[in-house]
Amino acid sequence: MIPNMKFYVISIVAIFAALGIGIYIGFTLDAQNFIAEQKEDIAAKIEERFDFLTNENQQLKSSLKEMELKNDKYKYFIDSTYEEIVRKKLDGLNVAIIETKSDYMYSGIGQILEVAGANVINVTTIADKITNKELLKEIYSELEIEISENNLISNCLMELTTSVINGEETELISMLMKKDFIDVVGLINQPVDYIILAGGGNKEDQARLTLVDKVIIDTTKALEKSIIGVEKESTIFSYMEDYKNFRISTVDNVNTNIGKVSLVLAMEGRPGHYGVKPTAEELTPKSNLPMLEYSKER
Repeated sequence: MIPNMKFYVISIVAIFAALGIGIYIGFTLDAQNFIAEQKEDIAAKIEERFDFLTNENQQLKSSLKEMELKNDKYKYFIDSTYEEIVRKKLDGLNVAIIETKSDYMYSGIGQILEVAGANVINVTTIADKITNKELLKEIYSELEIEISENNLISNCLMELTTSVINGEETELISMLMKKDFIDVVGLINQPVDYIILAGGGNKEDQARLTLVDKVIIDTTKALEKSIIGVEKESTIFSYMEDYKNFRISTVDNVNTNIGKVSLVLAMEGRPGHYGVKPTAEELTPKSNLPMLEYSKER
């Protein structure tokens, strides 16, 4: 019996299907072997890279430890010698510290000033309510002092600065102390040669900088006395840029031993902007350069 055409078609389709399945199975087996080989190769490379990074990490840790040991030695050297660097450089200089806000305390710098031979006559801290016109009105009224409302704050700061510099405690200053507008450690009873203006705050207050700090700076310059602006390295809102614009020298890390040395050398006669913040121009004054007479133009 002769097979019909349908039988041939089915047979041919079955043959090609079998070939296709065979090819597919063969390809799959080859692909699995290829993938397995690739996985092994990738794993080997990852392991090799991991070993390299582990060794590199160990080297970095070793280098870091060496640097830390060097830094500890440098720190020990600075801590051991910084007082000798500044000893007697400000011999006989009368100094007053004015803290323009109560956010940060700076009385600690008095120790290095005394090592340098300076006399810290007083430390004045200005409270926030110094800019409250209504409260100031009450004081002026109580003292029977007539003054324009627009000049209440500026006149108050001018008299404070003048009183500190001349060493004469006026009735207004006594009342400000009594009413806790200012706090004075020491006595306002001796003239001073130098004002250290300690700034920086926990928040930005541009109006206060103009109302308080700038008036103190301008009054000090008008009285032909020297002034320098300082703040701590960790200050949240820095005053250094504004102090630079007000043309006075600055030290932005006065809480550190390096900053304390910079302060003394700058006061000795090396005006500039020192410290570690973006506003600083040098880390410390160059003590090997000749001293310069403090310029009132800064």
